[in-house]
Amino acid sequence: MKTILALAAAVLLAASGSQAEDTLAVSGTPIPKQLLAQNYGTMPKGVGAYDLSICNVTNTRQSVVSSQIYQALTQSNIALKPIGRQIILASILQNQRRNLLNILNVALSSATGVFSILSTSRSMNVPGSVNTSVGLGAIVLGQITNSLRPVLPPDKVEKFDRDVLEPALVLDGGSCVERTVFTMTEGKKTQAGALSFHMR
Repeated sequence: MKTILALAAAVLLAASGSQAEDTLAVSGTPIPKQLLAQNYGTMPKGVGAYDLSICNVTNTRQSVVSSQIYQALTQSNIALKPIGRQIILASILQNQRRNLLNILNVALSSATGVFSILSTSRSMNVPGSVNTSVGLGAIVLGQITNSLRPVLPPDKVEKFDRDVLEPALVLDGGSCVERTVFTMTEGKKTQAGALSFHMR
């Protein structure tokens, strides 16, 4: 009889111990659009971001991959669609190409091409000094616009690399980290609100 009671107690203890406990607590606040643009440059349309605080609520070291955090975030707010760090970086770099200096560079190249065609035409009498001036001006302006062409500056790349959620995190017991997560919102009228969820 004692063995049956001991066995029953062991089963109950194992059952209560096997219930999954929360290992991570995550809270997040939306990052204002102006601050996003200041930190990372122009954002694609419909993209926002959250500043997440990810805390290990256990006494042991825990590891988590970003896809688990994305899944938990989506379950906590169905209107949010998380975007991975490589996708958003590629998108930011693509948006950097569409600025005024790049448009000016294309216009300058086009105008130089048109002028070179006109200057070789026998029916147009363009003086040699004008040809030389326009040619030298095009070369100089082309070099200036190419050197001023923005790429994501090194400080912004470093900030992006340091702040945006990496593919995997390892947290010591009781520790917290802050990471940025980019999201797309399903509805245009959806207001970005604070987030709070737990993970097992």
